[in-house]
Amino acid sequence: MEQKFVTGRPALVMGRTLVIADLHIGIEFEYYKSGIRIPSNTEQMKRDLDELVKQTRSERLVILGDVKHKVPGVSRQELREIPEFLEHFGDKIKVEILPGNHDSGLKDFIPNNVRLHSSRGFKTDGCFFFHGHTWPSQEFLKSDYVFVGHEHPQIEFIDSLGYRFFEPVWVRAKLDREKLGKKYKSLPKKLPELIIFPRFNRLSGGISMNRPVSDIERAHETYHTGIGTLVRSEKLGSAKVYLLDGTFLGELKNLLQ
Repeated sequence: MEQKFVTGRPALVMGRTLVIADLHIGIEFEYYKSGIRIPSNTEQMKRDLDELVKQTRSERLVILGDVKHKVPGVSRQELREIPEFLEHFGDKIKVEILPGNHDSGLKDFIPNNVRLHSSRGFKTDGCFFFHGHTWPSQEFLKSDYVFVGHEHPQIEFIDSLGYRFFEPVWVRAKLDREKLGKKYKSLPKKLPELIIFPRFNRLSGGISMNRPVSDIERAHETYHTGIGTLVRSEKLGSAKVYLLDGTFLGELKNLLQ
């Protein structure tokens, strides 16, 4: 089935299925504990997603993990906002979640009209869906495309005066047969293409893919996570990078600082 990036939005549509990643509902509470007061962004994300569902005429919503933010445990903000957020969409369309590394305890308070899959992912219509923080089931090798979140990819720009700004991006990459062969015994002749999703919640920050690898790894340590399993198994230098408006920035190896 054909997939299309939604122009200007961190979302992909395939048929009547809308796919997004990394909501991180409740991140404002983490900022608050650090002395930074930010109003909740959940209602705005709900409005944005409502508009996307209407625009794409979607009948199904797949969320590639990290619905909640707090790790470990669950904040009062998450307990208050997540059930209402999910029920709002579950009453309209089919909602499915691939749990991420931030989603511990999520199964205990999501609505009955929302389906929670295994963190090892699932396959449908030639595409495999999972968050990206763990190894997927071997079923992913039978797909044409693998959709992952987790990385929050962005590109860092520096102007002539030294000012820095960041833009979320889509990343399309080929998997490395040699690296995958160390985990999976039997590999098909053709490996699926990896598509890394930008984060839906821009408050959650990101990882600048065009920084040196050592910097990227340190940044991931700061976020208490690790570079995703399949991302470690890709040919990252030849990965193709796109801005949300569709602008093709080129291969990542040509964007490194």
